[in-house]
Amino acid sequence: MPYAKFVANAAWLTVGRVATAVLALLITAMVARYLGPIDFGKLAYAFSIAAIFAIVGHLGLDGLVVRELKSAPQTASITLGTVVGLKLVAFGTAAVLLLLFVHIVPGHDDTDRAIFAFAAAFVALSALNTLSNWFHSRVEGRVLALTHLAGIVSSSAFKVALVFFGAGAIWFGAANVVTTAVAVGLMFIVFRRSGGPTVTSWRFSGKAARRLLSEGGIVFIGSIFAIIYLKIDLAMLRWLSEPKVVGEYAVAAQMSEAAYIIPSAIVASVFPRLIELKDSSPDDYEWRFQQVFDTLLLASIAVVAGVYLFGGFVLDILFGEAYSGSSVILLIHILAAPFIFMRYAFSRWILIERVAIFSLLTQGSGAFLNVALNLVLIPNMAGVGAAIATVVSYCTASYLSLVLWERTRPVFYKMSRALFMPWAAAARVLTRPTIAAARDTQL
Repeated sequence: MPYAKFVANAAWLTVGRVATAVLALLITAMVARYLGPIDFGKLAYAFSIAAIFAIVGHLGLDGLVVRELKSAPQTASITLGTVVGLKLVAFGTAAVLLLLFVHIVPGHDDTDRAIFAFAAAFVALSALNTLSNWFHSRVEGRVLALTHLAGIVSSSAFKVALVFFGAGAIWFGAANVVTTAVAVGLMFIVFRRSGGPTVTSWRFSGKAARRLLSEGGIVFIGSIFAIIYLKIDLAMLRWLSEPKVVGEYAVAAQMSEAAYIIPSAIVASVFPRLIELKDSSPDDYEWRFQQVFDTLLLASIAVVAGVYLFGGFVLDILFGEAYSGSSVILLIHILAAPFIFMRYAFSRWILIERVAIFSLLTQGSGAFLNVALNLVLIPNMAGVGAAIATVVSYCTASYLSLVLWERTRPVFYKMSRALFMPWAAAARVLTRPTIAAARDTQL
């Protein structure tokens, strides 16, 4: 892959996701001000629970699909047909389980049940997002950036109209469904115009399904743990604290998590090239992975610094006095950024090296630690306690735990070099590898 194409793809993904995140944050601020902490907390709670149930649909396949489409493009019809078939069943099951949850578990009122219905529709539609993996494998960030932006623009227009007409919290759940529906629809149109295999050519293969599920199974279980310690904080706040605290924490988490588009875009862009280097040039492969960790660490430092300098001011301007309690939560929550950013690269290393067991071990330790800390800290410290639990669990699962196993220790050392010597990380990011000068014009 030429270096210029990598840069262009990374730029499209980053700019598109930044634009999407900024617009989403502005609209979220408008909705949060309009609904107030209690009703906004209901909305955030419902979609956090939906995210936990939706992990059933991922099946640990997304990274594997990109790898399969990149390494064996001639079998794209079988890969797409198999994965979409599996995900339709899995996400459909997740949507049904979500509806059962809100009706069976006590403590939910009619508003909760209505919002959960839209959340279930959102989960079901997520099965069709598999097409994004095809574009990632082809390093076509422009398409993904524009389709996601179109989805968020449609959703934003819907939400503005809802505020104008004085709609209740229920209908803001519907706007999230609009986002996914528009993005998937546009993605499918561009997919066909870009030469993607026709739907009629897609074929479900039981053999391919068994192979992918056997490899993705451990990643899938690890992903369950990952989403637990990413989203369980809002659920536990709802169960162990006051409704207003849920809204305050949701606002802080929304601002913090908006930055996650940066590592996502960087890693998505470089992943196909790392797959190539694994076999063609092991030395370049190791060097590039170090550069990825360096880049992610430097980006996270910039994000943390920005939040500490301007986060409180931006939060007050966007969300108002009703969310004043969100400020200190944000300042703690954002400290997880270095570990979350580098985790994105580690997750791809797991797929390339085919050592999915470490996804299970690390994510599992993080999930259990987060739940345990939440049980201890939330009753006494509310949202601040949940933020502390998030930082400690991510530091442990995504960094400290890697020193325990010989296989992951080299990754721990790469992260440590970036984390404790950011000036050296900056120098490495700007340096081309000398071990393969013949490929100096490539990534």
